[in-house]
Amino acid sequence: MKSALFTLGSIAILWIILTILAERKGAANTIIIGELNSVSRSLIVYNPDLFYNLDEQVCTSFAKGLKEEGWSAKLATIAAAEMIKDTFDLYVFCANTYNWAPDWPTSRFIKRHGNLEKKNVLAITLGSGSTKRSQRLLEQKLREKKANILDSQVFWLMRPNEGASTERSNVKVAVENAYELGRKTARQLVHE
Repeated sequence: MKSALFTLGSIAILWIILTILAERKGAANTIIIGELNSVSRSLIVYNPDLFYNLDEQVCTSFAKGLKEEGWSAKLATIAAAEMIKDTFDLYVFCANTYNWAPDWPTSRFIKRHGNLEKKNVLAITLGSGSTKRSQRLLEQKLREKKANILDSQVFWLMRPNEGASTERSNVKVAVENAYELGRKTARQLVHE
């Protein structure tokens, strides 16, 4: 009995430590993709994952898709985005899933962000494979800010992404799909 309690206690402590490490706000980093003087501008916000950079790869690929359609994208980690005061034509929030919920830094950023009311927003939820609850919570946070949610997509690290065959890497498929999503979103906004 004591050994079972010790094992459960050890697992709980390890889970808490990993959660705290994974949920920390990452370093400030900003990358501009596209021409600075583009008429259409986007802000893509994410908190870097401690374990795997699927978030950065998906966000960068999405930004390249926008660029292909003549947009500029400011790709910023949460720490960098907190210092940005500009307004944009599109806001993209990319949240990692931890414990079946969007990461804390992204959730706090959305809650504290000035005015998203009627702003065009796209939600991207990332995870190993179980992201339904996290996606729903991310969308709920954006609805609370009265944002105009254009789309909400999920990309997985371990679970096959839409259109993926077993021979192709989930990450490669996610990156390709994010690129096409960027292009599609840019074209959609042109027709609004």
